[in-house]
Amino acid sequence: MGLDTIELVMEIEEAFDISIPDDRASKMLTVGDVYEFILEKTADATLKSSTCLTAAAFYDLRRHLRFLGLAQSEIRPKTKLERVFPLIGRRSYWQTLSSRIDLRFPRLGRPSWLALLNCMLVAIVVSASFLGFAQQNVVAGIFAAVVLGAISSAILMFLTQPFAIYPASTCSTIRDLVTNLVAINYNTLATRYSTRNPTDVWNALQLIVAQQLGVDRRAVVPHARFVQDLGAD
Repeated sequence: MGLDTIELVMEIEEAFDISIPDDRASKMLTVGDVYEFILEKTADATLKSSTCLTAAAFYDLRRHLRFLGLAQSEIRPKTKLERVFPLIGRRSYWQTLSSRIDLRFPRLGRPSWLALLNCMLVAIVVSASFLGFAQQNVVAGIFAAVVLGAISSAILMFLTQPFAIYPASTCSTIRDLVTNLVAINYNTLATRYSTRNPTDVWNALQLIVAQQLGVDRRAVVPHARFVQDLGAD
């Protein structure tokens, strides 16, 4: 099981509040296999399946967005997030809304140029560390490169945290945000609204797989194989 697969399994377990045994996970070759497992583990005859989680989450989000001073008519599925969350103070608004609605929100990222700059600086530190110590001992050079590279990466991540104010490219509208919220908080929302239906499960799983493996959501179909078709390692 590669790192891509491990991270995917962990994200699915957290979103659906289930545990996937390692021996069972290794036998899940397609997205459909995982989907069937989730349905099996989350089946609950006491919950109704008529409520649409996406719609319920949208109305809840819209109600909480009123604290930003927006009129209800301004908050539509197609509304751009940049209109709702101003760049200045966006991180604070994002965290405040997450706390008010009591849901995990998608991570905000750094601008691409800053992420590239961070990578370049870490690469320079790693190279300089290796060359500096390898003259005396190759093993010491490798050790120094790994340790100092990790330290410099952690420091840069901390220092540039205030610049992490951009949603992912796949999360540009209110509709996208709601879809992401349902995906990463599926079990929380299903319990909150006492509903659980196969369509919501599939939509949530599809988005999680697409984001974790960096593939087009349309490629995530039931018969898609994680390794051969979706490129998981």
